[in-house]
Amino acid sequence: MSCLVSKGKLLNCKDQKGGIKSIYFANGTAEDFAFVIASHQVTSLGTLDEVFKYEVKATTNTLTETGTSSEDNGTFFVAQALAVTLPKLSADLQAQAQLICAGRPSVFVEDYNGNIVLVGALNGTMSNMTKVTGGASGDLSGFTLAINAEEKDNSPFLDSAMKTALKLLVSDVVVS
Repeated sequence: MSCLVSKGKLLNCKDQKGGIKSIYFANGTAEDFAFVIASHQVTSLGTLDEVFKYEVKATTNTLTETGTSSEDNGTFFVAQALAVTLPKLSADLQAQAQLICAGRPSVFVEDYNGNIVLVGALNGTMSNMTKVTGGASGDLSGFTLAINAEEKDNSPFLDSAMKTALKLLVSDVVVS
């Protein structure tokens, strides 16, 4: 049987920080770019030539991945759910949020521990947007995105060379 657990895990030091630092959007899927994924790592970005970086800073930005298996059907899939808050209402940001929702972008998520993972690695993503004006002075005035994907595996990590390569592909065009 090829699905046997092959390693144990020791209790680690408390040296991790939660949260998402940045999100990078690429206009296409793995099929479009010919990403190479091996052993749960992206080892080539293929023909990817541009990404759009969104810096985020809020406790509401989260990535949750849930693996679901079925004994009856012999299936397993991972539901990936990325919640993103983009503060400050503007026509420019609204246009970009709508483009994210209309497309099926590949989404790279960078956390505060230096990890970058690829959400929607093989199938791309589906997104929903909410525009919020808030009621009280301290409420959100901006957009929230719910970005989802269903994949065969958890989101693969970019190896160190691909993290460097990805950051070199960041467009200098930004939302006002």
